[in-house]
Amino acid sequence: MPRLDDFMGHLAPALGSRRLTNGGPISADLELRLAELFRTRYVNLVSNGTVAIEIAAKALNFRRKVVTTPFTFAASVGALIWIGLDPVLVDIEEDYLTISPDAVASVLDDDDVSGILGVHVYGCPCDVDALSAISDSRRIPMLYDGAHVFDATYNGRPLVNYGDATTMSFHATKQFNTGEGGAVVTSSLEVNSRVSILKNFGIESEDSISQVGINGKMSELNAAFGLANLNALFEERSRRSAVVQIYRDVLSEHKKIRIVPQRPGTVGSSSYFAIRLPVENGFPLRDKVYLQLRDVGIYSRKYFYPLIADVEPYTQHMSQKIFDVPNARRASMEVLTLPLHGGIANEDANFIAKAVMDAIDE
Repeated sequence: MPRLDDFMGHLAPALGSRRLTNGGPISADLELRLAELFRTRYVNLVSNGTVAIEIAAKALNFRRKVVTTPFTFAASVGALIWIGLDPVLVDIEEDYLTISPDAVASVLDDDDVSGILGVHVYGCPCDVDALSAISDSRRIPMLYDGAHVFDATYNGRPLVNYGDATTMSFHATKQFNTGEGGAVVTSSLEVNSRVSILKNFGIESEDSISQVGINGKMSELNAAFGLANLNALFEERSRRSAVVQIYRDVLSEHKKIRIVPQRPGTVGSSSYFAIRLPVENGFPLRDKVYLQLRDVGIYSRKYFYPLIADVEPYTQHMSQKIFDVPNARRASMEVLTLPLHGGIANEDANFIAKAVMDAIDE
C-alpha cells in the first residue's frame, strides 16, 4: 500500500482538473513509467486484468478456437468464453506447471484454431522459446496472461515483451496494484491502436465508431494509486524476496514438500510462493494442511482449484468434451500457495513455514 500523502499528491491534479477518466494525464504518466520499467513500446491501461484479456484477444483477431491451459485462474478462460470464443484446453508441463508446447502443437491441425493463450504461473514463465517457434511457424498469434509476472525477466528480457501481447492484472492482491486495474502490453503499434479503440466503445474519432467495443478504461483515481505504488515498489519487492528466502530455507528441509521451481534463466517477481504436497491414499495432503493452517489464522490458497476442465459452467461452452490433462489434474490437487506480501515480518514467515511442516507431520 502506498503512503496516504503520496497517493493524495498524485490524486490532487485529477481532482483539481475534474478530469477523472478518459485517458487523462495521470494515466498517460503511469503508462509511460511502466513502459520504461518493462522496456517496451506500449503499455495500454485498462479497467482490470479480465478486460485486458478480452480486449487483447479481439485486438489480435482471435476467432473461434483458442488453445490455452486449464491450470489457471477462472478469469483467463472465462474472458475467452465471455467474448464468444471456444477454448481448447491442453495439458501443462509437469515441473513448471505452464502450458506444454508439445500439447499446443498437437491440436494446431484444427483450422478453427486462431490463437494461443499462455499463462505464466507463480512468477514462472511459459516455455516462451518453444511457443514462439510454434506461433511463428504456424502464423498463429501468441497472447500471454502475465498477471503473475509483473517484473519477472527471462534471459534478461522482461517477460511482458514476449508474444504478440501480454495482459497484466493490477488487482489489489498483486505485487504492484492500482486498487483495480490492468494493462495490455505490446510492441506493435497496430495492436496498441486497436486496444485503444476497443477499450473506448469502439470509438475511433469524434465522428467514427469503427467497431463494437466496451468501456475498458482505467480511471485517473486508479492510475494515481498506481503511481504512488510505484514509489513503494522497491520496498515491497525487497520484503517479499526476504519472505520467499525464508520459506525456501525452512521448507526445503521437509521431504514431502516440493517447491514449485523457476524455469532456468528466470528472475521471478516474488508474486507467489507455491509448494506441492502429495496425494496420500487418495486424499490430498494439501487439503489437510490448508485446513489446519486456517485453524491457526494462516490463509493459504488452493491455487488453482477446482481445475477449469472440471468446472461445468465453463466446459458447457466448449466444443471440446474430453480433457486429457493429467499433469494439470495432479497439480490442482497438490499445489498450495502461501501468504506473500510486504507486510509479513521475518518471524511471521518462519512461523508460517513451521506451521506448514507441523500440519504435514501431525
